[in-house]
Amino acid sequence: MRLFQRSNCRMPISRSTFTIILGILFGLSATHYLTTLKSLTDPVICGPEQQVSRSEELDIISHRRGLILVAIMTAAKYVDTRAYNVWKTWAQHIPGRVMIFVAEGTESIHEDMPLIRLKGVDDTYPPQKKSFAMVKWLAENMADEYDWFLRADDDLYIRGEELAAFLRSVDSSQAHIIGQAGLGNSAEYGLLALGSTDNYCMGGPGIVMSRETLLKVSPHLETCLQHMLTSHEDVELGRCIRKHVNVACTWNYEMQKLFHNNQSAIKESYAKNMKELKDAITLHPIKDPAVMRKVHLRNREIKLREARAQRSLLSSELSTAKAQTLVRMTPNRTIDLTPWDYINNNKILFCADRVNCPRHTVDLSIRTEIADTITQLFDEFNTNARQRGRVLQFQSLQYGYMRVEPTKGVDYVLDMLLWFKKFRPPNRTTISVRRHAYVQQTFGKLRSLAEGVFRSNMRANSTLIEDPTLHMIMPLRGRAAIFGRFAQHLKSICARGGDDLAVSLTIVLYSSEDEMENRETIEMLRSSHIPVSVIEMGDVAFSRGIALMRGAETLPANALLFFTDVDMLFTCDALKRIKSNTILNAQIYFPIVFSEFSHESWSENDKLLADAFHYGRGRGYFRHFGYGLAAMYKADLMDIGGFDTKIEGWGKEDVDLFEKAIKNGRLRVIRSPEPGLVHIYHPIHCDENMPTAQKDMCHGSKAASLASIDTLVEQIAQYA
Repeated sequence: MRLFQRSNCRMPISRSTFTIILGILFGLSATHYLTTLKSLTDPVICGPEQQVSRSEELDIISHRRGLILVAIMTAAKYVDTRAYNVWKTWAQHIPGRVMIFVAEGTESIHEDMPLIRLKGVDDTYPPQKKSFAMVKWLAENMADEYDWFLRADDDLYIRGEELAAFLRSVDSSQAHIIGQAGLGNSAEYGLLALGSTDNYCMGGPGIVMSRETLLKVSPHLETCLQHMLTSHEDVELGRCIRKHVNVACTWNYEMQKLFHNNQSAIKESYAKNMKELKDAITLHPIKDPAVMRKVHLRNREIKLREARAQRSLLSSELSTAKAQTLVRMTPNRTIDLTPWDYINNNKILFCADRVNCPRHTVDLSIRTEIADTITQLFDEFNTNARQRGRVLQFQSLQYGYMRVEPTKGVDYVLDMLLWFKKFRPPNRTTISVRRHAYVQQTFGKLRSLAEGVFRSNMRANSTLIEDPTLHMIMPLRGRAAIFGRFAQHLKSICARGGDDLAVSLTIVLYSSEDEMENRETIEMLRSSHIPVSVIEMGDVAFSRGIALMRGAETLPANALLFFTDVDMLFTCDALKRIKSNTILNAQIYFPIVFSEFSHESWSENDKLLADAFHYGRGRGYFRHFGYGLAAMYKADLMDIGGFDTKIEGWGKEDVDLFEKAIKNGRLRVIRSPEPGLVHIYHPIHCDENMPTAQKDMCHGSKAASLASIDTLVEQIAQYA
């Protein structure tokens, strides 16, 4: 083939096209040439410049805005109670920052609280000025630091993890105001000057504002404060945001659950029933600090349960995981088989291996646990309910079985009635169905704490230092011989108690015929280097409650008190356990003492025993109905209300104190048999002029102390 014949395949190119192609090639070549030349001629720059560029990058990252700032309004009279409890409970779990706003000049005994004192603001109620000043301060000082801002009161509980998850699902760059929408209560409806499409976010359950909302409303806050139409600061804040930012509070029915506001019984809100907690982000109102701590503890239990469930789920997905089975332990012997309890309609429990069998009412703790278990079950059933277009709802528990495997956990078999609901058209339907559920709750790993760590954790909110001395307080009227026995016993105990057992005795002394003998015994104790103080009561009517309160009044708030009686004997170990079981601002101890029967009913063997610390069935019994001996710090005694000083004579003051301790809710009550405390038998005289309640208690105690059931059966059998 000839070369010239190639000319037949040429594509004709115009002059303009050729010029464009040539320009592109020249531009690319020039760019490459200049870049290469710059890299060759520029001086080599080592680490410092690179370090600067990295530090600038880190600086940018460090100034990235946080998720949320929670601003809490409080007053001087609540800053060390409600506000401090908030700071020590849920505020520690907020995924951002918490600030507490107070009036100018407000002081607190707790230096760790982040207080912001608003200039020119006092504690006037309603707190319109304080609320608006707080929002203004946030806009001027914190707007560039956080995406969201929550205005809260000191009686609000916030679940930090749930709040974070909710806010991360919302676009923070837009103007939002989020909370429970309100129009006023029934008495105020139509009187708040709200338009037909207006509302406001109720301040109680919390108001969430985006950064954009905060910045836009800030310049107008002063004007809005000067032109208020009502006395409600939350209404006026909502009006101001509606007017100048053009957004209203979220109209959403679900917000009533997420930002929960309990108006039914404010004083008892969430004290007994916390069913709203699981679905809520905030709970309002919680005015009692003890209830605030109780709700916080419940919330942490829920989070711990969720974490354990997640751990169990992840463990089951491991290649080494064992197959799930309802049989967690295979018994090798008959006695290893754990029997099931049968529960009828969640009301009556039938059992076979306990004292209160064969049947009794289901304990509150079991009912609560079953209710929590059922709630958790249905939460799992309905995880993808929206996608599936159906939901399961619990109706009632027909019957169930329950057993506790001590080393494994709790097993349930639950027979339940359910509502099966389909809510997507055209297949909408509701059907009642019956289902069996097999549930296993697994115990967590054992965790041990040193005593010092345990006491420190229990006293996390306390500022007092525990007094190491055990201060025994004892009322005394007459009974010189019995007091002499008590004194000799105390003297011997203190002699061998060691350096870790410091004891003092406060005697509240009433006048009597053998008073001089009692005073001689007191001097004997003092000569044995036992600190003894005497409070003179004179010749007045005896009242144990008044006497014990008089004794407590002479001691400081951090003193450990042990209320005792002259008929008691005790061991050194018992006194040490009393100290160990009593924790300042956290725990009080009501030991169950061993009470002797009448010595006339004892067997010959019992009469031959040398000391009182023997515990045969015919010798005595643990007096489970007696609360006369108690150990607590004075600060806790005063906190629960002390003894009722209106009660005169014998009995009832101890029961009253015990009931106060239980109702207090803040203090943990320890109630346990104490073999080192023995009540020596003495004849009981019941004055017929006593009030009926005290007289019945006295006769009951007298009858219980005469003899054991075994002895009475033997006596009756003689006449059979």
